[in-house]
Amino acid sequence: MPTRKTGYGSATAPPPPAKATKTNVPSKTTSSKPAPPMTVPARSPTSQATTAPILRAKEYLNPPPFTYAPEIAVPARKSDQHVVKWLWKAGRAYLTFYKTGISHVRQTSQLAKTLREKAAKTPDKDTSEILTRAEWQIVRRSRKDALRLPAFGVLVLLLGEWLPLVVLYITPLIPEACRIPQQVQRSITKLEDKRQDRLRRVSLDAMRLMSKDRRPVGAMNMDMPSFQNDAKPVPWSEMKNMQWKDMTLFELMLFAAQHDCYPRVFDWLHATPPKWLLQRNVRKTLAYLKRDDELVERDGGWSALGKEEVERACVERGIAVVGKREDELRKALAVQVRGGKF
Repeated sequence: MPTRKTGYGSATAPPPPAKATKTNVPSKTTSSKPAPPMTVPARSPTSQATTAPILRAKEYLNPPPFTYAPEIAVPARKSDQHVVKWLWKAGRAYLTFYKTGISHVRQTSQLAKTLREKAAKTPDKDTSEILTRAEWQIVRRSRKDALRLPAFGVLVLLLGEWLPLVVLYITPLIPEACRIPQQVQRSITKLEDKRQDRLRRVSLDAMRLMSKDRRPVGAMNMDMPSFQNDAKPVPWSEMKNMQWKDMTLFELMLFAAQHDCYPRVFDWLHATPPKWLLQRNVRKTLAYLKRDDELVERDGGWSALGKEEVERACVERGIAVVGKREDELRKALAVQVRGGKF
């Protein structure tokens, strides 16, 4: 390798090649650490918190399923099936229905007895203050069915599979949990026809009723609607504010016609029931419906009522239910009770 001259003219050997210098700094090692596990956020309890009050409200408002009539499945007649054989199978289906219904009545009666004992522990309070709306209705309804059960049991033993042929004509003797759907619809239809006939008769006889019993001087005047031959029921939201002591004979007849507060014998005789009878029955009906309204509002509201309870509430408040769907009944009940809002 040729020498390189410096500035003073002397030749010097080239410097040796530089050695690779090793440092004591350790080399960085890339260690593969496992990635942290992905955490899934816990489900918000908002949905559970909102559904719990709804379920609780339905439980407080609606009686258990065994307090209603069981479902019935009558076999359809085949084309090549003899009529006697089909009647026998249909009768067996009805007999199973009645046995299940009797079991429901007994269960309801036992539950009502337990609820009465529960309410009796605090005698200084009213039963409705201790029990829920569903329990209060169970106690009230079980009394009538318990009275009907012995006679109905005798009919089941005597007639057996042929009992459906006569039950349509003895509905008042049949417990509610043992009534077939056709029987229920027939009784509701007759009730609505009777209501319309009575309202029409009250509208035609309004002048005589008003002249026979006028409101005392100084009493609060009530704006009563004017009726024609096609008289329509007065909304319950207006009627529940009435005081039975201040009602005239016309107002008592109007309320009684809409809520079935006097026997059918007066319709057959074309006679006006006595005022004392109307006052007693109107007072009981008003007290029951007002208390039921308060319990429904307290325990969850009208929207939490089940289908069976909505239909029953409409019937008790003079609302037509025949041929209407559940949503139509709920809307009609809202209009009658709270002016269109639940």
